[in-house]
Amino acid sequence: MVVIKERTKLFFLILNMRELEPPFQVELDGSWIKVSEHELAGKRVFHAYFSDNRKPLAITVGLGLRDQKFWTSIPQGRQAEAEQIGKLIAEYIRAKKK
Repeated sequence: MVVIKERTKLFFLILNMRELEPPFQVELDGSWIKVSEHELAGKRVFHAYFSDNRKPLAITVGLGLRDQKFWTSIPQGRQAEAEQIGKLIAEYIRAKKK
């Protein structure tokens, strides 16, 4: 649903959008990873910042054949890390909903 409101000659477009997760941390192999969620072109994108010397990683959920979801890195090339961290992100978000 889209609602347009007029206020002092300015138009505001209000979309039914899900709120972004506030930054959080997950642990992988004894190292902490700070995760922040962003929206880019209507897609959920997560940035992972590592406590060790690894470069930050951007990951999102992709759709494969038969509409199967999978975690992928942006740009591609760090797929194994994206899958591991993506699972931790999903677990964290699901645990918050309970």
